[in-house]
Amino acid sequence: MRLLFISPFVPHPEILHAGGQLLYHLMHDLAPHHELHLLAYGRGESAEQLVAIRGLCASITIITPAYTWRQKLGEARRGWRHPHKLGRRTHLEMRDAIRHICESAQIEVAHLAWTEMARYLDVIPAQVGTVVHLHDIEAVVRPRELNLYPFGLAKFQAMRRTHKLIRLEQLAMQQADHLVVCSETDRAWLSDRIDARRVSVAPVWSESEWNPLPMEKIVLGRLVFFGAMDRIANGAAAEFLIQEVFPLVIAEHPSATLRIAGANPSPKLVRRMADHPQITIAGYVSNIAAEWAAADVAVLPSLIGGGQVTKIVQAMTARRPVVTTPFGNEGIGAPVGIAVELGRDAEDFSAAVLRLLRDRLYWDTIASGGYEFVRHQFDWQTSIHTFEAAYRAALATQREST
Repeated sequence: MRLLFISPFVPHPEILHAGGQLLYHLMHDLAPHHELHLLAYGRGESAEQLVAIRGLCASITIITPAYTWRQKLGEARRGWRHPHKLGRRTHLEMRDAIRHICESAQIEVAHLAWTEMARYLDVIPAQVGTVVHLHDIEAVVRPRELNLYPFGLAKFQAMRRTHKLIRLEQLAMQQADHLVVCSETDRAWLSDRIDARRVSVAPVWSESEWNPLPMEKIVLGRLVFFGAMDRIANGAAAEFLIQEVFPLVIAEHPSATLRIAGANPSPKLVRRMADHPQITIAGYVSNIAAEWAAADVAVLPSLIGGGQVTKIVQAMTARRPVVTTPFGNEGIGAPVGIAVELGRDAEDFSAAVLRLLRDRLYWDTIASGGYEFVRHQFDWQTSIHTFEAAYRAALATQREST
C-alpha cells in the first residue's frame, strides 16, 4: 500500500516525546511491507537525525514554520508583496505538498498523525483514504488541562488552543474515513457520537524490549517521576508530589527519596529544590530505562489523563510498581490492587506509596501484576496490524463511495 504520513513533527529515533517515538516505530515496522511517504513540519533536525527516517521512506518533504521572532519578521517582510500569504505560508505549502505527493506518488491512504493535522483533510483527493490518529480525546482532556492554568495570558492562549483542537477533532469525526485511538475508553467516547465501525484501538509503542529490568539495580526507597517538565500537566503533577505527597511519605518513611526526571524543568523549581537532601530534579535523562531500573516505586500522577499514558505502561513493562491517579489509569484499565495502585488525593497517594515501601510481598504483587497486564494487553505487533486494517478500511470506504 502507498501511504502518506502527514505529521506535525519529523519522527526519528532521538525524538523525545512519546507521540514522535510511536510514529517513528510505526513507520519503521510498516516500511518492509508498504511504500511510505512523509510530509512533516520541521524543527531544525540534524542530518544525523534524519538518516534513519530517510531510510524508511520513498520520499520526505519537510516544511519548516517560522518559530522564532526573527523568522516571523522575515516572513512578514516577504509577505508584504503577497498579503494573502501573511502568516499562512506554512499551511499553503503543506496543502500544495499534499496535492503534489498524492498525485505524483499515487497515494492510496493518508495517515494524519495527531488531531491538529485534521486541518488538511479537505485538501486530500477524494480517491485517497484518510486515517486520523487521535492520541487523546481533546474534548475531554483539554478542559482538564485548562483548569491547571492560573488566570492570565498563558491561560488565554491555552483556551484558544483548546477550542481549536476540539474543532479539529470534530472535523476528523465528520470527515475522516477511519479514526485510530489509544484506548477502549476513547473508543467508547467516540462510539457514542459516530459509527463505531469507523474507530479502532491501537495501544502505543512502549519500548517493551526493556522488560523486565534487573531487580538488583533498585535503590530502596527511591520514588521516580518522569515527564517533560515544560508541559503544564507534568509540572503540576511534580508539584503535587513535592508539596503534598512526599512530605507525608517521609513523615513515616524518613529514608525515602524523590527523583523528578524530565527535560526542561523550570529554573525556579531547580533553585528551590537545590538544597533539599531527598529530592532531586534530574532534568533531561538520556537513558529512561536506567531511571526505571533504579526506581523502587514509580510515582506517576496524571491530572488530565488522555489516551494511554505511555510512561505508566513503560514503568509497568519494566516491572516496577506504579502509583497513579484515576485519570492516569483511565486509558490503561489496569486492575487496581492487582496491577496498579491509585491515589485520588495526597493522603490516598502517599498511603499507597508507603504500603509498597513497607510490604515487599505486596510490592511484588503489584510489580508482577502490572508487568503481566501490559504484556498481555499491549502487544505492539497487534497495534501494527490494527493500523494496517484501518488503512484497508479507509481505502475500501473511498472505493465504495467512488
